[in-house]
Amino acid sequence: MREIKFGKLTEEFGNGNANNITFCVTEECNLRCKYCYLVHKNATQKMPFEVAKKAVDYVLSAHDIYNKPSVIWDFIGGEPFLEIDLVDKISDYIKDQMYIQRHPWFNNYIFSFTTNGLLYNTEKVQKYIKKNAKHLSISISVDGNKIKHDMQRVYPDGRGSYNDVVKNVPLWLSQFNPSTKATFSHADLPYLKDSIIHLWNLGIKEIAANVVFENVWDEKDPEIFENQLKDLADYIIEKEIYKKEGYSVRFFDPLIGFPLSTEEKGKNWCGAGTMLAVDCAGNFFPCIRFVGFSLNKNKAFKIGDINMGIIKDRLKPFKYLTINKLNNKLCENCKVASGCMACTGFSYDNSKSGTLYERSTYNCDMHKANVRACDYFWEKVSKQLKGMSTPRDIERTKRKGNMSKYLVICLDGSMTPYCNYKKTVKPTQIMSPLVVKQAIEFAKNNYFIPVFLGNDLDIKNVKDYIQIVDSSSKQTGNAWVIFDNNVNKNINANIAILLINKFNIENLFYFVEKLVKINGAKKINIVLQDIMNFEDKNLETYKEQLMQILEFLLECDDEVDVNVFSKKIAMTEEIQTDILGCEAGINNFAVMPNGKIYICPGFYFLDENINIGDLEQGINFDYANELMSYSSAECGHCKNYNCRRCVYLNKISTNEYTIPPDIQCKISRIENDLFLDFVEKLKMKKRKEWSETWKL
Repeated sequence: MREIKFGKLTEEFGNGNANNITFCVTEECNLRCKYCYLVHKNATQKMPFEVAKKAVDYVLSAHDIYNKPSVIWDFIGGEPFLEIDLVDKISDYIKDQMYIQRHPWFNNYIFSFTTNGLLYNTEKVQKYIKKNAKHLSISISVDGNKIKHDMQRVYPDGRGSYNDVVKNVPLWLSQFNPSTKATFSHADLPYLKDSIIHLWNLGIKEIAANVVFENVWDEKDPEIFENQLKDLADYIIEKEIYKKEGYSVRFFDPLIGFPLSTEEKGKNWCGAGTMLAVDCAGNFFPCIRFVGFSLNKNKAFKIGDINMGIIKDRLKPFKYLTINKLNNKLCENCKVASGCMACTGFSYDNSKSGTLYERSTYNCDMHKANVRACDYFWEKVSKQLKGMSTPRDIERTKRKGNMSKYLVICLDGSMTPYCNYKKTVKPTQIMSPLVVKQAIEFAKNNYFIPVFLGNDLDIKNVKDYIQIVDSSSKQTGNAWVIFDNNVNKNINANIAILLINKFNIENLFYFVEKLVKINGAKKINIVLQDIMNFEDKNLETYKEQLMQILEFLLECDDEVDVNVFSKKIAMTEEIQTDILGCEAGINNFAVMPNGKIYICPGFYFLDENINIGDLEQGINFDYANELMSYSSAECGHCKNYNCRRCVYLNKISTNEYTIPPDIQCKISRIENDLFLDFVEKLKMKKRKEWSETWKL
């Protein structure tokens, strides 16, 4: 099966490496679309040809600013085809000047239009299309079915424009690869599914759909939006549209809804400041959304004009406008931030002080609803593909689960501990089916990956809500098998937790070797459960056992991952510069049988009253950032990068979440030194294998 590209849009001209120059040739339009951001349309402002000439001359001479290998000459209004004669004249001048100047853009350009389509079939427009066909991109805005389209895209007298636009669609489809932008607002959300399907039935395969940025949403809209998208997802799966060539809708982009990487946080989210928009009077703007007739509250943001050129100081704010420099950290710390659409121009106009750094967040809940529906869609696609990776799976793997959030749902408080904590007898031991359901819903609504802990008797509480593998079976799949003090379980354990204490630490290497050779383990997490009781002789034994494990792993042909010696890190040399430890209280939380939320299960057993929230009210914990290792007075400068820094042990031993006991530091130094040795030996092994291969 060929690569699934559903959800993705066709790459822009120049693969995103093109300068974008926009001419606002008129502020008039023959429609009055209700959601349009061009709020001050008028019939008086039209661009003189002499203004356009000067703008072209400046752009072609400003090589220090406009130096990308290709260019998009964009014509906009209002409705650009109202001024087709002017557009034709400007286009001819651009082509002549690029040829005369032997400009690098000659033959590496397009003329781009987004039009309402009413004038598309006119003689002058068709003549222009024929004349420039090899360097032309035209998108007609069709919003969906007739009800939805006529609700928003209306004439000045209020009549709908659907019939007049759609009659020109067949001609347009015969001349261009079809793509349209469908915009949704509060009133037309109930028609979303039918509208997308209708556009596909018209022959418009690629739909760059989005919701408006403005403050139009009410509290029920995210639910309506999500349900419409899920209904659309069911239709797409049933008809197998995701397998068909060219079909796509941006709502199901597989890249949306992930935490931002450090690199992404240091980038802008749109091209404002790298583009150029020229208004009818010859003034320059960062994009069309900063022109006066696009704004309601703040003044037009001028960055120059055809006479003085670009004022570079006016572009400096855009140079430094990145997500991590915004006035609040809401977007930077959002766990589903990737793919969230925002408009710098609208944010500027909506800000109280006229700043670029106050990003508008009216559509936050709509984006989160989109992410939930996107997950729903790709999970269903994954089941259809029966084990094959979807584009969303690939993206998730690429990001290596960075900053993923996990919710440990403890079905049985009496089960064997999986980490450093000690269990105590509690009156509420078994999680009720109602709490299980609430926990799953909480995980879903807050973008947690649910992790279930429980004995076999608890499986019945979960199976009605989520597919789970019985950890007692011989085919454990993704189930983690806990080995407590011995490894004599006759079970296939692809993923194993190995609990070790001071009394059996001399058997550590034996346990690891057996788990790999007999139980088939591919991933082993070693947990030292009673380190507060370790003595120097126990530390020496631990070091000796780890050295044997190190040599064993170097000899293993198969990929075996032990948390102390992670080949995945070593082979890519990705030794982290900041370690989150177990991430308890940061990205990992636990729901216990009483329905309360804890930093980790250890705190439940320590004191049931020190919960940090519940499934109804959510998490009420404001110290997540303080738990980061760089916030610690002791760990902030430590170079033991593979330290697992247990928050629970820190608290019970030093009374501080981020200050570890001395024994933890001693263990970390042992592990870190051996890990660095492992990295070097693994490099040598790989170099030797490479050398032997080339000798052959």
